[in-house]
Amino acid sequence: MSTIIVKKAKLKDRSLEVNLEETITTSGGGSVTNEILKKCNTLVHDDLIAAFDHLKIHMVKACDFKKSELIDRTTIDDFDLSFLSDYRIKGFSIGGADDNEGVVLIGSREFSSGKVLNIITPFIRYADEIDPYEFSSELADAINAAVYEVEQYLFEDKYAVKQLEIPFDEEGNDENEAA
Repeated sequence: MSTIIVKKAKLKDRSLEVNLEETITTSGGGSVTNEILKKCNTLVHDDLIAAFDHLKIHMVKACDFKKSELIDRTTIDDFDLSFLSDYRIKGFSIGGADDNEGVVLIGSREFSSGKVLNIITPFIRYADEIDPYEFSSELADAINAAVYEVEQYLFEDKYAVKQLEIPFDEEGNDENEAA
């Protein structure tokens, strides 16, 4: 029996790169853990992109950017992401275990000048009693939603629909044009 856990996910354009941790139970009762890197070329579904986009709120809030003032307890659930259109989530990395589990968000901000600021949040623990993140339960839910979409992509073939090219017979077209 094996268990697969998503540890990292990264979007590159509309393709996905994922680090998985596979734990295999051996016949002797022990276990072996393997790290797997998958570079996927099939286009990701819009639901996966939307799940990543929802993480923008937490990147902005965790880094205490100016726009974080727009996000509070009353607005987080139905926050209009168009206010954060200059931000982009590129990936996440889940680490720790049990009470020390948390995430690092990786993203960027594009300025009107066209320059890009790469952003890496500090490690945000879901259950941090010393320095709690105000929206840790919402962040955990958003990460779980993103992981779910990654798993749907990897294991359930939930991809974007790619328009196929229609091959035309070049010789046939020339004959039709001459007629």
